[in-house]
Amino acid sequence: MKFQKKIIFVYMIFSLLITGIFSVGYYHQSVSRYMEREYGSIRTVSNVKLQQMENVLESMESAITYVLSDVGVLESIRRLTMLETDSYEEVYFDEAVANIRSRLNSYYLMEKFYRIVFFNKAGVTIANNNYTDVAMNVNASYATYPWVDKVSGKNGKDVVIKVHQDDWGGRRQPQVLSVVKEIQGLDLGYMEVQKEKAELDKMLDNKEDEVTYLFYTAEGEFLYSDADEIDYQYYWNHKQDYMKDVCRIKTENGENALALIQYSEEQDLILVTVARVDIGKCAMEEVLPVSLLLLFGAILLSLGYILITSRQLTRPIQQLQKFMETTGLDNMEAEIPEKISNDEIEALYISYKDVLNRLHASILKEKQISLLSLQAQFDLLQAQVNPHFIYNVLNVISNRGMVADDEVVCEICSDLAGMLRYSTNTKDKYATVCQEVEYLELYLRLLKHRYDYKLSYRIDVDQELYACTLPKLVLQQIVENAVNHGYQGSTDVIRVEISGGKAEDGWFLKIHDEGQGITREKLEEIYQKFESVKKKLTVSRGNVELQIGGMGLVNTYARLYLYYNESVRFEILPAEGKGTDVIINVTGERVEKDV
Repeated sequence: MKFQKKIIFVYMIFSLLITGIFSVGYYHQSVSRYMEREYGSIRTVSNVKLQQMENVLESMESAITYVLSDVGVLESIRRLTMLETDSYEEVYFDEAVANIRSRLNSYYLMEKFYRIVFFNKAGVTIANNNYTDVAMNVNASYATYPWVDKVSGKNGKDVVIKVHQDDWGGRRQPQVLSVVKEIQGLDLGYMEVQKEKAELDKMLDNKEDEVTYLFYTAEGEFLYSDADEIDYQYYWNHKQDYMKDVCRIKTENGENALALIQYSEEQDLILVTVARVDIGKCAMEEVLPVSLLLLFGAILLSLGYILITSRQLTRPIQQLQKFMETTGLDNMEAEIPEKISNDEIEALYISYKDVLNRLHASILKEKQISLLSLQAQFDLLQAQVNPHFIYNVLNVISNRGMVADDEVVCEICSDLAGMLRYSTNTKDKYATVCQEVEYLELYLRLLKHRYDYKLSYRIDVDQELYACTLPKLVLQQIVENAVNHGYQGSTDVIRVEISGGKAEDGWFLKIHDEGQGITREKLEEIYQKFESVKKKLTVSRGNVELQIGGMGLVNTYARLYLYYNESVRFEILPAEGKGTDVIINVTGERVEKDV
């Protein structure tokens, strides 16, 4: 069989197979997109309705807060606990009652809520909107209120009462949703805010009869639904079936539906959204006709394309073969002399050019490996400092934050912000001595907040050194090590002195503490680590990985060595009399270069 006929035969079979797979995949993908669109619509609508209900409950709670925030109202409430009268008229015209009623009759409260009621055990009942068809039943009182046991003893927590018949209505008793709060104090009474169910229905109406919203408390008590007749207990009992995103369920009538459960942490509220729709059937009816049309169209087009293009495949293959045979290291960037007329072969040519380009780039990159390796080691060491530093500073804030109402916390946060801006600045790898000293002063001020009089420090660095450069966070690391280890377990005053100046062969920085000093064995261990780090950086050129809590001096030495090489001398010496000296001595004139 000729090559062209083989191509036609093989690609016809392949085309039929691929087109069939594509069509099936397209069908399932389209169905999935349709379902995801519907799921997204349910999520969006559910989020909106949950937010609306949250806003309603929040406004009802805010109304109670608004009334009780008035000092005069609270004083009147306290007076009413001692009011002794059985006459409705005397209660109505009492000065304290009038004061509370005036607050309840605020325009904001009257416009937004159906009724706001104050009542107490003394039999006093006061409400706004007490007129015409919303007038109160004059015989209604604490003794007839059915929800007292539910809201009492809640430590002033707002309690949501499910949709029920208005307990205070005289002429009519509509369905209302209530928020009740027990006023904190000795039998001061209760405040209830009511929202009419009709208003909730209007607010939650989405003009789609097939979608129902059911609101529950976190304990499973039903609160409200926009559907008048629904088995709300059925959906609560089956909530575990649709705890994860939108799920397909069966309604109480056995119909196919979608359900979504959402939780409001702010209001301790659960919303179950039920959409009575057979999503599988709807998706198939919408997607299947288009999928079949695309299937037959794709088959016809692919077969025609194979017949036409198979005649052009032989020449491009030979053209590409010749180009590949003539490619060498000296002409990697050359282009094929003629335009390839076949898309598949052109794609192969592009892939071949990509391989050549990657090979050429690899050759260039190989020349930069040594410099990049050194740079990566420096960045790794620099990055290891920040988490260690932040961990220790946060201890300062934690200790100080335990002192309530202390303005010093603001100063601590301000100093910490300055330190974080400096330490997390990745643009500059190095800093001047002046910047290091300023950063160190912020750190010591934070320690001063922690240790107070137990910390004494002095910084005496010659200003002629301020323009000299160092890797960032060197001084802070050494001072931190002196405080944490030099005075570990000690009750003595922490004394730290930082000094610096010129030397005969360069300049130096010295950190002195009067702590418990350092043993000969510890010094030998530290210097051995120094040598090990130096060997890794110069001989084996391995990465220096140091864990937080054990990296202080070794990390500092490694970064100084990477920056100054043999021009730096890092010494740890027992101080004269008591304590430890850490000395950084830089010799000669530093030659500026990229590290």
